[in-house]
Amino acid sequence: MSSATLMSRLRLRNNLIFSAIACLTFVNVFGPTTEAAAPSRRARSGKNVLGHLQEQHQRLQDEFAKEIEQLATKCEKKNLHKAARQVRSQAVEIDTETLRQESLPTQVQPEIPLSLPPDERSWRMQLRHLNQEHAKKLFLLSRRALKPGYPSYAYQLVREVAHFDPDHRYARRVLGYTRQGEEWVTPFAAKMMRRKYVHHEQFGWLPQSWVSRYENGERFYKRWMSTDQEAEIRSDFRNAWEVRTEHYLVKTNDSLERGVEIANELEKFHGFFVETFAGFFNTPEQMGKLFAGNSRSRKTQIRQPYEVHYFRTRDEYISKLKNKIDQIAITDGLYYTGDRVAYFFREDEVGGSTTSTLYHEATHQILYESSSRNRPVATSHHFWIIEGIACYMESFRHGNGEFSLGAADYIRFQNARDRYLSDRYGQRYYVPLNVFADMSMRDFQSHPEISANYSQAAGLSHFFMHADEGRYRDALVRHLTQLYSVDARRREHPQSLEELTGVSYAEFDRLYGEYLSRW
Repeated sequence: MSSATLMSRLRLRNNLIFSAIACLTFVNVFGPTTEAAAPSRRARSGKNVLGHLQEQHQRLQDEFAKEIEQLATKCEKKNLHKAARQVRSQAVEIDTETLRQESLPTQVQPEIPLSLPPDERSWRMQLRHLNQEHAKKLFLLSRRALKPGYPSYAYQLVREVAHFDPDHRYARRVLGYTRQGEEWVTPFAAKMMRRKYVHHEQFGWLPQSWVSRYENGERFYKRWMSTDQEAEIRSDFRNAWEVRTEHYLVKTNDSLERGVEIANELEKFHGFFVETFAGFFNTPEQMGKLFAGNSRSRKTQIRQPYEVHYFRTRDEYISKLKNKIDQIAITDGLYYTGDRVAYFFREDEVGGSTTSTLYHEATHQILYESSSRNRPVATSHHFWIIEGIACYMESFRHGNGEFSLGAADYIRFQNARDRYLSDRYGQRYYVPLNVFADMSMRDFQSHPEISANYSQAAGLSHFFMHADEGRYRDALVRHLTQLYSVDARRREHPQSLEELTGVSYAEFDRLYGEYLSRW
């Protein structure tokens, strides 16, 4: 079977859901790795460097909290108790357990009005000053985190910068925003606004002159018509609705509104993904220029959109793909590298595509399409992380202006813990990491305990992303970068996680067990 069947998400008939990659024709020329290379000096010293950065981060947070408390106390002395509570709310603890972000405001902060009562204007001015000064210090720390090779940590700090100072010009640039008038927008949104388009929550980007007609039930397809007339025409996928956003083109015969929902969901996911795996998308040199304000993030560059097809029914989905994927009837969504399209179908259908399916396949699509070249990925070894990171990304959640990733109660992670500790399954299951890393795609997919392997891959991905306050996160990102590299030699001979971290697989086995036991 060709590499066109690389990414697919399968649903077992016993209702155990897992993702599978169809077999490739390949020759394992290099064989399994027999011994790990000696860890580099940089890897051995990595914890000390990151630990030092984290200590500086904590000191900045402690100093800021102290200044905030002093301002809150001043407010209380003037009987401004509500103001004191508002001031104290600025001093938040650093969350090292779950990756979290808050939505950034789209509007530039207004000037503090001169008309306010003197005491109120005073504390608001002081609070803004404290926030801005703290943001400046955090941004300097983020730049220091880049040089020793911690882009993920640097981006985490930049998000904090934007939290405390939403109008910090360099932080906004790093995060992919540009200022247009009194708004912070993405380059795509800026382009659409210049074309006199507006973004409608239900209908997506529309010419400004169309909005009232759409809200009144009219639709445009070659000519103006009723909603029912358009729905009948669009039910044929050849005439599908097309929803274009910053990074996606969603085609669907379900409804325009559902297409917009799917596209918006994927955009939120993409934004979080690119910031979390920043080192995957930018070289160290590019990152340095970006943080210095001399270039744009790849996130901000308008590219060929990721294409997604969302079908109204499961039967249409199967009919479209049955000639490409033999087992399409037991899938609930897939990313197909042959045409670089992610396929899904309506979630209220039997076995429909859920949001976790959406995130899983979007992960495959984003990573695989990081270049324009078709290439086999991890066919001979290190295959576990290809599926493991996609399972990990299923835990993405958002609501009430907050985004999060890696909550330990997500079912994939709980299954990993239960299988390792034998709490629920009755028999402990764990493949030592040196054996797990040596598994080829075929070994992994044809393994008699494939569902247990998926659980372990998800659990290990969580460990490498979160353990010891993210100590191994950037090493894992570098590992993925090499596995997906356009350079065939680098792709076929990636550095192992032993080499990238200076920690042996045997030690990782021990650390992983301790990590799970603390959940």
